[in-house]
Amino acid sequence: MYKSSDFTKPLYKTKDIMDILNVSYSTIKNYDKSGKLKFTRTEKGRRVVFRDDLLDYLEETGMLYRDTDYEKRDVIYARVSSNEQKAKGDLDRQAVFLMENVDDLYKPIVLKEVGSGLNDKRTKIQELIKLVLDGKVLRVFVTYRDRLTRFGYHYLEAMFLYYGVPIIVVKDEEKQKSVEEELVEDMMSLVASFSGKSYGLRSRKRREKNKMMSQKNKELLSELMAASYAKDTLEKIEKLLSESDDSVIEKRKLTVILSQNSEEDFFE
Repeated sequence: MYKSSDFTKPLYKTKDIMDILNVSYSTIKNYDKSGKLKFTRTEKGRRVVFRDDLLDYLEETGMLYRDTDYEKRDVIYARVSSNEQKAKGDLDRQAVFLMENVDDLYKPIVLKEVGSGLNDKRTKIQELIKLVLDGKVLRVFVTYRDRLTRFGYHYLEAMFLYYGVPIIVVKDEEKQKSVEEELVEDMMSLVASFSGKSYGLRSRKRREKNKMMSQKNKELLSELMAASYAKDTLEKIEKLLSESDDSVIEKRKLTVILSQNSEEDFFE
C-alpha cells in the first residue's frame, strides 16, 4: 500500500513505473497498448506517466491511500480582539469583505478567531503557520496586517515568502477605527499585565520588608524590656541597701528581688 505523499515528482518514467508496480517492460507495453495505465509520450517518444494519472491507477487497484492533498489553496485569515466584537459581526464581516473584494480566490480556507494580536499562541494562527509549512497554502489574505500579529509581522512575512506564500493585505477603510480601538485595547492589556507583575513584585518585597521590620521591632522591644527590668532591679537593690541596718545585704532578700519581674513578664 502506497501513500499519496510518497509521490512528489510531476512525471514518472517507464523504469519508475516498473519498480512501483513490480512488473516487466513487456507488461508496461501491454498496459500502454490496452490503456490500462495512461502513458504520455515525450518529444523523443519515451513513455512517461503524470503523477495524477499514476495516483488514479493506484487508487483504482486498491494500492493507494491518499493521506494528503497537494493542491494549494488560498487562506482568508480574520481576527478580532474581543467576544463583543464577534457578537457585533465584525469577525464575519472581515471574511465576507475579503471574499467580495478578491476576484481570483482559489478554494479559500477561512480561519477566524478571537484573541489579542499580542498572543502568538492563538489556535488559528498556529494552524495557518502549519498549513504554510506543509505546502498547502497558495496565498494569505487579511484586511490589515495587524490581524495576523501586532509585533513581528515582518518575520512572519519573510517565513511565508520562503515557502512561496505571499501575504496580501486588502484594506477595509470602514474598519480603520475598529483596528485602532483594538490596538488601544491590546496596549492596555499589555500595560495591565506588566502592572500586575510589578505590583506582585512590590507586594512580595513589602511583605518581606514588613517581616524583617517585625523581627527587628520584636528584638528592639526585647532589649527595651530587658533594660527596664535591669533598671527596676537596681532601684530595688538600692532601696534595700538604704533600708538595711546591716553592712551585708541578706542573701534571702536579694534573691527575692532578682527573681521578680523577669523579662518574660512583659510579654504575658
